[in-house]
Parts: sequence; structure tokens; C-alpha cells
Amino acid sequence: MNDLILFAKDSLLSSLKMTVNQTSFRTISYTVQSTDEENGVFTYHFKGEDTSFLEKLDVTARVQGNTVIFSIDMKRDDDICGLYTLLPEKCVEFPLCEGIETDDILASTHAGAWWMFHEFLSSVKELKPMTQGLVMKLGDKHCHLLPLCGDNFRCEFGEGKAYLSTGTSGITNIKGDFLAVTVADDPFEAVKCNYENARAAGAIRVPLREEREYPELFEGFGFCTWNAFYHDLSSAKIYEKLDEFKEKNVPIKWMIIDDGWSVYDGMYLTSFGSDYTKIPEGLETLIKRIKNDYGVEKVGVWHSYLGYWHGVDPDSELYRDQKDNLVRTEQGLYIPAFDEEKAFKFWDAWHSSLKAAGVDFLKIDNQSSLSHRAQGIMATSEAARISHNAIERSVIKNFGGDMINCMGMDMENVLARPTTGVSRNSDDFFPGVNRNFIPHVIQNCYNAVWHSMMYHCDYDMWWSCHESAVQSGVLRAISGSPIYVSDAIGGTVRDAIMPTIEEDGTIIRCDDAARPTRDCFYTDCRHSGTLQKIWNRNGEAFAVALFNIGIGDLKRDITDTLDIADVPGMSGEYVAYDYFDKTFTRVKAGDKLTKTLVPDGTGLYNFYPVLSDENGEYIMLGNVEKYISIGTVDTEKKYLCEII
Repeated sequence: MNDLILFAKDSLLSSLKMTVNQTSFRTISYTVQSTDEENGVFTYHFKGEDTSFLEKLDVTARVQGNTVIFSIDMKRDDDICGLYTLLPEKCVEFPLCEGIETDDILASTHAGAWWMFHEFLSSVKELKPMTQGLVMKLGDKHCHLLPLCGDNFRCEFGEGKAYLSTGTSGITNIKGDFLAVTVADDPFEAVKCNYENARAAGAIRVPLREEREYPELFEGFGFCTWNAFYHDLSSAKIYEKLDEFKEKNVPIKWMIIDDGWSVYDGMYLTSFGSDYTKIPEGLETLIKRIKNDYGVEKVGVWHSYLGYWHGVDPDSELYRDQKDNLVRTEQGLYIPAFDEEKAFKFWDAWHSSLKAAGVDFLKIDNQSSLSHRAQGIMATSEAARISHNAIERSVIKNFGGDMINCMGMDMENVLARPTTGVSRNSDDFFPGVNRNFIPHVIQNCYNAVWHSMMYHCDYDMWWSCHESAVQSGVLRAISGSPIYVSDAIGGTVRDAIMPTIEEDGTIIRCDDAARPTRDCFYTDCRHSGTLQKIWNRNGEAFAVALFNIGIGDLKRDITDTLDIADVPGMSGEYVAYDYFDKTFTRVKAGDKLTKTLVPDGTGLYNFYPVLSDENGEYIMLGNVEKYISIGTVDTEKKYLCEII
């Protein structure tokens, strides 16, 4: 039998001992009765202590590259009169990793309704409920476990178990891929291969990031109204803020009119129009002036995935016009129907009117609340696929597919979007919360470990007039994501912004998403006395940012080393440019750079490959006034004898 399948089955999945939880508090345990193999696919046939419920329970294991993909086929016996169905939550569960010792664990947990948060653990028994990603260090190997979504179920981990849930009652049969497992010598390679192999095998049925387009509009610098005005926005305030950008010579290429522009009552949408008390001239006139008077090339608007936070007001004219395209949830809310054609009609009616008003793109928020709203209506993974297909059809038709997905890190959303390329990578940046940069940087870089496999990650907006302005600017510069601010009126600091962009407003964007270096992969740098280090690349050149994020007794100066070998992909010789010290150092694989940072301090290196010609060794030096000088348009040949 294939060694990889044996490892995954016996070590990680504990010989596939399964428990099926049914209604009326009926629980049956199942163990493997027999195994067969055909064309490299191994099938495990289960038998339970009570055979009156299931006609069959089979688990198959197939190999794709260095990945094992597990599937389930569970079918109820039709002769029992439908007395029992599967529980909506944890209908199937089985022990996880009982047979192995883990050295370190990095887990991604779907905490709350919308976001993923990381956990640094030592045992799978410590996993929080709704863990939806897991990387484990096993000696000199690294193992990534990717829970998948089937047609009518999702897989998650928690408290030493894996479990399948449908999210709704009345389901008796489930079938599909539920887990992909990859082992590799490097943690990044384990994650990458797992996603790629799962996609190649059809276990992931939507495009990976490399198959998704990065919208061209986000190559420019942007502004979002949210932290500037919150719900209290108005066209007058928008003009005042744009006047400030103009006066300070900050080139804004695009902007988002965030929550607060639409017509709503409390938490319910009442109209497809804009709020005339805030935008008296109307949305179309506002957008024309933004573009014509201020040179902003693209204007987007925000809306909720449900219409508004709690859907559509049933007492509104909008409800009367759109009621055939809505569904009533178990909570009594009216939201776009879980019928693709009906939901498409709802979104197209709204989006076509926004397009006519000059809107160029969307930010669609509140996405992962869908699983809660779909409960009791249909399997939540099925509802997510239908909803994303409908909304993206409309976004493609009306806006060419340009949008930011937001508040949607549940894997039911992540594995359901058919085309759009950008997805928010973290909870909001909260400028009013003391040292909020610390949870923001670590959530972004550790989420990007897996999220960047599927999407171009959006690291959120920031403030250029803030205690963390330098930290935030460096993070956005190295992120590989859109770069945009949400400064309050009077709060824009040009000198904090310009190191992140070219003079014409084009952002300097790295090729990938910024992620932790290898030595930080399983380390919580808030508590370790070491610096948080994150890396990215531009072609053959690299950048590494360092942050002192110590808390409690570790809020002090920290001295740490950057080992070149801990940056994936770096080999050969480089010249390291220290942005803040303004120094050049020649380095190669195996060398280390030592850095001391004060609390909340920031360091940044750009690594240029060493080249040579008949006149000697040189680098193509970028504009060192910019944080990511390796990615600037302007470059100059500099011989090493001139700079070192």
C-alpha cells in the first residue's frame, strides 16, 4: 500500500474510526471492515455496531503528487422510513493525529463570523472549534491538513478531532472530498503543494490565485472613506478630503465610498438608491465630480453580501419590488435567494443602476455571515456556491469582475468564489485601539500562508497620521496587496505615504503575499523575545521587514538575527540595503544580519542579486527613497566598489 496513504490514514486520521451523529441523540460508531484498491485509489468500507441506518459508509484515499485526498460516500438505507437524519453540526467525526507527536502547530481558526485567526499550539487537542487549516512540524518534516467543502458539507477541526457538518437538518446522504494532506521538507512547500494538488485532482473546484486576475485599478494608490468618516459620510466631507489630497500632492488613483452611502433603516436595506441627506446631488453627480475635478480614475462603493447587514427591509418598496428574488431565513431576515437565477436578478438590478451612476467596482462585505443565515434552509456549502456564482455573474457583467471580497474567510466562501481575485486577509485595522498594529501584522502574515494560495490578499487600509504610520506603511509596501489609506480630514501625511508608491501614484507591489520567515513560522513573536520577520520578492530580488511586537514584559528593545537561509527562495549572493540605516552589506546564503529594534520599531532590508560584467560586480539599484526599492521603475547600475 502507498506509504503516503498509510501515513495519512494510520498516523493523522487514527485508522479512520468514525462516529455518525444523528437526530434523536442517536450516535453510531463505525470501524473499517474491509479495504480494496483499484487504479491506485484505496477504499475503506466501514461497518457500524448498528446496521439499521446506513446502506454504506466508504472513505477513499487517492494520491495526487505528494498529496493524499480523502473522500466520503455515506448513504442512508432507504428502508427505515426516514426516522433519522444527520445532525446539522458534526454529523460525522473522527479522531485526528492520535498516533503522532507534533513539535509545533500553526492553526487557522475561523473565530467569530468572518475572519481567520492563527494559533500557535503544541497539540491538536488544543485546537479551537472551527479550525480550518493546520500545519504541523513533525521532526524534519512539515504536514499541511486542508479541510475541504463537499456539495453539502464542510470539514473542520477542533479539540483533537476532525468533523463534517452540513449546516442544515434533513440531510441523510453526503458525498465528496473532505480532506487533503501533504507532507514536505518545507512548511511553505507543504501548503503550496496541498492546494495545487487538490486543485489538480478536482478537490478544489475554483481557481487558485495564479488563475485569478489582479484588477489593474489596484495598481494605483487608493482611499477609502470608512475610518475617515465611518457611517457619518457625506459628499461635502468627501470633497474636503479630496481637496486635502490635492493640496498635499498625494496622487489618489481610486477610492471606495464605504458603508453609509446607501438607503437603509437600522440594519435593513430599503432602496437601491443613495442617501440624499448625505449625497444631495446624487451618486452620479458625486462620482462625476470626483473623477473630473480630482482626477480619481476609479470609484467603487461598498455593500453587504446580504444587501445590508440584516438584508432587505420587508416593509420597504424595495422588498415589494424584489420579494420574488429574496428568501426568508430562519432568523426572519430577507436576503438574496439561494437560487442562482433569482439572486442574479436581485444583484443585476442593483449593480446595473450603480454602473449607470458611474460606479467602477465594488467592495462586498459581510460574506461569511451567509453560513449562519443559510442554516435550516439548505446545506451551507451549497448556499455559498449558489450565492457567489450569482453575485459574481453580476459583478462580471457590470464591473468586469473588479471587486474586493471582504469579511469572507470561512472556507465555505474561500472555496466557492468562481472568478474574483482580491480578498481581505484580516480583520479591520482599528486606528483607535492601542498598538492595534501588532495583531494586525501577525494576522495578515500568518493568514497569507494559506489565503495567498487562493487570492491576492488585501491587507486593509491604514492611517498615514498615526503612531503606527511607519509600521503600517512598511507592511503595506511589502504586502503584495492593494495599498490605500483611510485618513481623517486633515490627517494625511504625504511623507508617510510616498515611500510606498511611485510619484505618479502607482504602487510598488511585490510579486507574492508577505509571509513569515521560516524561523518565525511556528513562533508567536509577541511572546518569544524575537522580532517578527516577514518576506516577499520581486523577480529575483527579495525584501524582508522586521517588527518589534513584544508585549507585556517583552515590550523592550529586542536584538535578533535574520538568517538568509530562512527566506524561501534566496540563494546565491546579494547586496542587502538597510532602508532605515541607509547601509549596504554583501550577504549570501548562510549569512546572518543582526538588528536591534526599540518597542514598536521597524526594520527593512531590500536584497539585490549580485550581477557581473566585464567591469566587475554590480546591482541594479532601485529608488532607495522607497520602501521596496527592488520594485521601483527607476533603476541604476551600481558597481559594488561604489557602494560597499
